Amino acid sequence: MKKKVNIQEIDFEVYLDNALKSYGYLFPETDEQISTFEENMDQISIPEDLDSPDFVFKFERRIFLKNPIFFDNPEGEKNWAIAARDGKDIPSDILEKMAKDKEEAKKKQNGNQLY
Repeated sequence: MKKKVNIQEIDFEVYLDNALKSYGYLFPETDEQISTFEENMDQISIPEDLDSPDFVFKFERRIFLKNPIFFDNPEGEKNWAIAARDGKDIPSDILEKMAKDKEEAKKKQNGNQLY
């Protein structure tokens, strides 16, 4: 049976603090608050992994990998390149320089860099 309390006769802040602690809204401190909390607490099941504190001492390292999404859209890439040039064709001297830079990058990557 619950106690009936006349709030005018006690300090309201003390009463409120006790009620919050008894019903789990603040951490219970006294035995009475803990027993009231346990009576009114719903049973919450915990996962089997957490059933024993041994999980803390297991040195399992979990690695979470991001799965990047790759889009194969060469037509779209071509459109971006055209947009960057305002729809104009690439001049031949630029095409030659691009080919030369590509060859130099391949040589550098293979360790055959020329000085």
